[in-house]
Amino acid sequence: MAKRRESKSGGTSRKRRKGSSKGREGGGDRARRRAQNPVELTGWLERVPLWATLTLYALVTVLLFREFIFSDLMLYGSDTLSLGYMARAFFADALQTTGFPLWNPIILGGTPFLESLAGGYSLHPLSVSLLLVMETYRALGWKLVIHVFLAGISMYAWLRMLDLSRGAAMLGGLAFLLAPYMVTLVFPGHDGKIFVTAMAPLLFWAMEWFLARRGVLPLVAMAGIIALVILSTHFQMAYFLFGAAGAYMLFRSIQLGWGGKGEGWKPAASTFGAFLLFSVLGAGVTAVQLVPAVDYVTEHSRRAATTLEAEGPQAVAYASSWSLHPEEVVSLAVPEFIGNSTGTTEWTRDTYWGRNPFKLNHEYLGLVVLLLAALAFTGGPRAGVRWFMAGMGTVVLLFSLGANTPVWRVFYEVVPGISLFRAPSMAIFLTGFAATTLAAMGVDRGAHLLEEGGGPRVWRLLAGGAGLLALGWILAATGALTSLWTSILYPGMEPAKAEALENAIPHIQRGFGIAVLLAGLLAALWWAVDRRFFPAALLVPAVALLITADQWRVNAAFIEVLDYRSFAAADDNIRFLQDRQRQEPPFRILSMVQGGQDVAPGMHGLELAGGHHPNDLGRYRELIGMEGSGLPEHLVNFHPNVMDVLNIRYLLWPDAQYGSLEGTQPVSQVNLADGRVARSVHAVQTLPRVRVVGEALVVEPERTLEAVLDVDGYDPSRQVVLEENPPLEPGGPEVRGTVQWLERTPDHLRFRVEADGPALVVLSENWFPSWRATVDGQETRVLRADHTLRAVAVPEGEHEVEFRYESPVLRAGLGVSLLSILLLAGAAGVEVVIRRRSPSSGVDGEGDGG
Repeated sequence: MAKRRESKSGGTSRKRRKGSSKGREGGGDRARRRAQNPVELTGWLERVPLWATLTLYALVTVLLFREFIFSDLMLYGSDTLSLGYMARAFFADALQTTGFPLWNPIILGGTPFLESLAGGYSLHPLSVSLLLVMETYRALGWKLVIHVFLAGISMYAWLRMLDLSRGAAMLGGLAFLLAPYMVTLVFPGHDGKIFVTAMAPLLFWAMEWFLARRGVLPLVAMAGIIALVILSTHFQMAYFLFGAAGAYMLFRSIQLGWGGKGEGWKPAASTFGAFLLFSVLGAGVTAVQLVPAVDYVTEHSRRAATTLEAEGPQAVAYASSWSLHPEEVVSLAVPEFIGNSTGTTEWTRDTYWGRNPFKLNHEYLGLVVLLLAALAFTGGPRAGVRWFMAGMGTVVLLFSLGANTPVWRVFYEVVPGISLFRAPSMAIFLTGFAATTLAAMGVDRGAHLLEEGGGPRVWRLLAGGAGLLALGWILAATGALTSLWTSILYPGMEPAKAEALENAIPHIQRGFGIAVLLAGLLAALWWAVDRRFFPAALLVPAVALLITADQWRVNAAFIEVLDYRSFAAADDNIRFLQDRQRQEPPFRILSMVQGGQDVAPGMHGLELAGGHHPNDLGRYRELIGMEGSGLPEHLVNFHPNVMDVLNIRYLLWPDAQYGSLEGTQPVSQVNLADGRVARSVHAVQTLPRVRVVGEALVVEPERTLEAVLDVDGYDPSRQVVLEENPPLEPGGPEVRGTVQWLERTPDHLRFRVEADGPALVVLSENWFPSWRATVDGQETRVLRADHTLRAVAVPEGEHEVEFRYESPVLRAGLGVSLLSILLLAGAAGVEVVIRRRSPSSGVDGEGDGG
């Protein structure tokens, strides 16, 4: 029996081995057949025509913004509604009436227009062109639509410059066009960030073109792109992009000397030197905007208090605020994980449980993009570029996490300029750019592997990603994932955040389910092509559909429209104030809506004592008692001296919010549907915009604010607080005078003054060194009065006083801009002439292979 069992056992083993051998032979036959008749995929990738790519990009862009494009509506942006539209409307109106404005008198006592970036990208060619040919609210939307479309094209150009196939470049461009870390910025109205993100691939394209071609024209193109990025006026995003671009060119220059063609260190050094020279020229083109802005931010803006003047923990806390946190890292692959605050869909309504105050955009990189990027690391050409992109994307991700990792702190301590910025999370667009580049490389690598019989490596890798996501889905479905997270990574969560997490849990579970489905479909698609169950010719369209579905579902929650006419309609209160503005001398209003930070009346040309601005003058903020994003305490508490010197003639009071204003009767009001008062206007007896006084209280510069706020010791109707002695001695507190306005535009003020003794004429507008003044045509010193306002001295009698805005810094910047443009045009012209005379001298090279 034992023998029989042994024999049976041995026979069974032999049969199994025989069967196994046959299986191996069958598998080998299939492998040989696939090797003899490989999947033809790279050929299909190269057959995608350019016209089809451009058509696809245009179609996707139009569909994405269809509600805006095919209507007369306004594209919603929270910052656009709060300040952006008002500033752009002022700019557009000035362009068509008084000319390019250099001063904006609408909010916060007036601010320099170019220096403070009050109008944003007011020198950007596309933006200015749109403002000139269409209504402002439509121009604000179209510039975003156009940049999203251009983002796809610029990414396609960059990928083609890397010698990637047409199909891979088309997919990469599509993914970048739909990138949520760019498109979702529409909702908060962060247009400058969209501009810079869209231009990022184009800058890398120009650098790689220069490395391949080695001529001046690519460098001129690069300089032009750098100029356009700076003119977006989002200097922080530009700083991040230029840092990444410089690191890339340094890396590629080192490759020239150390690897690749081994050209030696001198050509490598000259390559990097040319890059630096033309980068400076590109920045020089924008000097008219850049130089005054840098001077203003470092010397006059309220930003100086939170950056240059901040020290120790306060400075670190400011610079690391609005960073990503561990929860956002998971949401890079599963967008529902972190939730959102927009409230436009179920998954974005009260679901943000992260550690920042709120969230109105998304940094989602795209799951399909990340899975395809993984394929790039299975080998292939341009290993140097591939590993640079991986390294850059990883370092930027760690930097975006702010104080949560030591990487950001190293940059903060070592790299100049980092301490000036907050919100490290802004840099995440570079991680997205790197991931998209790697995804396109992964498409080409996957295609080559399929043709070489290595298809299983492709779809097994993708299937592995699906498996990991399936594990995450199981943990999310059982509640284990969020339980572990809140106990280990996020203990001590605030009750409001815990409630948001409860709201988010169903969406987190669904998000992981969608992620598993997308990853599974992607793996199944490559498997089906490898097994010839799916036509290779349809791989690119199928992957394009997956990319679109993946990223569209996120973007859709962040693109909203609204009726501009309802948004900008003037109610009875506004119409009353506009009528008073036509009938009375200049005055300001104080809108107590939003605690004194309301800017909506400014849309209608009404000048505001309050408001909000990212770069307003620091001394004015001190005068109104405003710190950071807090309330202007001296305004909301109606400090009598502040109300007087700021020429606040009317209050706009939100009765529905605070109840009726005691001690005064409204001169206008707007009622709710139920008859209750919504808002009312109240007249206030304060001093005029220009006042004539006969006494100066001269105090030390650091004591001027204290003197103005001293109700018992300072009478603004007879006195003015100065920090230096006036050029002539005023006649005393009994001096009186009258003022007659002659001309009033943003950059030019002219009025007639009659004083019964030597006097000081105080103008209730912010002092700034670019303001020049004349009395009867003779230049006179503009004194800083009442801590932040302007004053000039006049003799007894009748005089004509004139203020003009003339900035020597801006004039110098304009000179540098013109010189830079001439140098770039001259360099390009010389190369064109040389190439025409010697056609063979400028033949494009192949690059060094990266």
